Amino acid sequence: MVNTYIKLLLPFALLVSLVSCEDVVDLPLSEVPKLAIRSDLSQDGLVAVVYLSKQVTDNQPTEYIENAKVKVFKGDQFLEELSVVRPSDSNTNNPPFYKTHLFKPDFDVEYTLVVEVENFKSISSTTSVPKPVNLEDVQFSPAVNTDANNIVVVDFDISMSLKDPLSVRNFYHLKFYQELVDYTLDASGDTIFSEPYFDTPTHIEKIDELSPPQRYKGGQGYLFNDVDFDGQKLTLNFKGHYTYNPLKTIPGTFRIELRTVSEDYFLFHDSINRQGQGNNHLGEGVVVYNNIDNGLGNFAGFTSKVNAFKLSD
Repeated sequence: MVNTYIKLLLPFALLVSLVSCEDVVDLPLSEVPKLAIRSDLSQDGLVAVVYLSKQVTDNQPTEYIENAKVKVFKGDQFLEELSVVRPSDSNTNNPPFYKTHLFKPDFDVEYTLVVEVENFKSISSTTSVPKPVNLEDVQFSPAVNTDANNIVVVDFDISMSLKDPLSVRNFYHLKFYQELVDYTLDASGDTIFSEPYFDTPTHIEKIDELSPPQRYKGGQGYLFNDVDFDGQKLTLNFKGHYTYNPLKTIPGTFRIELRTVSEDYFLFHDSINRQGQGNNHLGEGVVVYNNIDNGLGNFAGFTSKVNAFKLSD
């Protein structure tokens, strides 16, 4: 079994989170549309999606903004203006987004994002990138079988631990991905491969129900904080499975990602999670956490550490 530590690159670490996996959240605080942003700041840079808020009952497509001025500051010091990236013809489901090119943040330093759009008040928010916490003793044990329909079934066990820093309030997001490549045969019999993509297995369960992580809806892993284990070593165990059609798809590496996240990140995703689970016994909707001045949405920081495994040696 190959266990290779890798660092996530910008297109994976940021865009999988910001554009592909997590839906834009509608925050019906006013009938008048407001500027809204979803922006993640990681050790690789900054990515932001700018759009107009809308009512939950509004079924019209989200209106994304492509002509905004998006800038990042350290205190009063201007650092960089983000450039817009528009989706290619092959990725029309992804919204336009803004990203930095040269800027790389320092750990535990506050940065401010400012967004300006004509005819709207400028909006801003501040966050920081926490120091990363590494996963330790990571084990991925798969059992690969083929069912009666020639579909490959991968059952797996996962074990890992992390050493939480003492007297530092930490928040975490644990995520799982399977890298896949689709292929077809053209008229001449040549094999045409797709670009690699990452599927999020939804059938992953923690074995110890008393352990801290809280399952994130939609297969987006587990959220947790260190309230109950500050400064201690935490061991986590999971089991799960996923399937693929070997006549259409080739599997790549299985990836286990631990994000050490800012409190803004945790509160935003925790509120989305609680809203989706309907746990409010008072019958009132859960308010989605918002840290944008004069606007809506979330600007949050995280660092990412990843372990990658092959299905076989």
